Amino acid sequence: MIDYRNPYTPGAGAMPKYLAGRDDILEAASLQLKALAANYQSRSLVLYGLRGVGKTVLLNSIESVAEGEGILVRHIEVEEKKGLIAPLASACCSLSASLNRIELVKSKLEQIKNLFASLTLSVDAGDGSLSLGFNEEVLGASLASSHNLSGDFTDILVVLGKYAQAAGSSIFIGIDELQYASKEELEALACALHRATQLGLPVMFGCAGLPKLLKMLGEAKTYSERQFSFVKVDSLPRDKAVEAIVRPAQKLDVRYSDEAVDVIIDYTEGYPYFIQELCSTIWTSSDSKFISLETVLGCTSIADMRLDEGFFSVRYDRCTPRQKEFLIAMVRCGELPCTLANVAHYMGRDVSSIGPLRAQLISKGMIYSAARGEVDFTVPQFDRYLRRTERID
Repeated sequence: MIDYRNPYTPGAGAMPKYLAGRDDILEAASLQLKALAANYQSRSLVLYGLRGVGKTVLLNSIESVAEGEGILVRHIEVEEKKGLIAPLASACCSLSASLNRIELVKSKLEQIKNLFASLTLSVDAGDGSLSLGFNEEVLGASLASSHNLSGDFTDILVVLGKYAQAAGSSIFIGIDELQYASKEELEALACALHRATQLGLPVMFGCAGLPKLLKMLGEAKTYSERQFSFVKVDSLPRDKAVEAIVRPAQKLDVRYSDEAVDVIIDYTEGYPYFIQELCSTIWTSSDSKFISLETVLGCTSIADMRLDEGFFSVRYDRCTPRQKEFLIAMVRCGELPCTLANVAHYMGRDVSSIGPLRAQLISKGMIYSAARGEVDFTVPQFDRYLRRTERID
């Protein structure tokens, strides 16, 4: 090990010591948040891209900026098959509790109280002040069984928005993995945000998800494209990838040779997660403060093994045998994205018969529709992984 202080952080959403190549996104978000904090309208944000490009890290960074502006922030993650409603209900309850602690609002609660059974109004026995809150259990159950989810969530968000406005505050809710929300939930989110915007309420969402999220939001509500700023998060350009590799090590007096950096960039293709994984492997496998080409070449196979056993396999192992057959056929096509006709050819089946498998894999977040009739992996270098592990020529 070069040093017990490892400046590289390969982990889901783990904040790197140096966040390279995202200044433009953070600066734009910072201006939007300043406007929100000043009670001006700010368009909500959608960060979209493949796995491992750093969407969660960016979302966390934006939330930190929001907190620095005095905005009330909550972060939730949508889990596959569990949906958006339960974590969103929890966030609403938590936000109402935070707003209750703001003295300015206590004299203004009467006008926005008790829209649902899930809203509770209490009186402090000491000073007679009012406080508004949500019963999390009742709220979650009410929304989950709602026959008008869009209307119910709209009313709840409007209550929170007016509550925040009365308190001289504002709200930012970060939602990660939003592609796992149902169409009904996305419609409810879009409707609620639309109404909050119409009323000029200080509410903003920051969302992150896979590329299919753009199509999902558009299908949920056609006006979604005007509600959100859509920002593609991609692999780092070469100069920024160099910074992500070199600058964290420089603080600990560790240097890379130019040839070593070139190999790391070729291996990682500029994807932030892969940079963190390979550089962390190099850090723990070497004992020299000068990282040479030979050192890097000796670590790539170790990084492959670590990625295969974690990043890749945790996704592949969730697939059924038939779904794996579809993924392997994609690799056999030779080029990505590949057409469904080619996938069907390598599976020895008709195009129409593989449609359900395609839909299942898109739902699982394994692949996405790159263009009409074409699919690609949501995980960078997944084709390399399958070639290694499935012995595909």
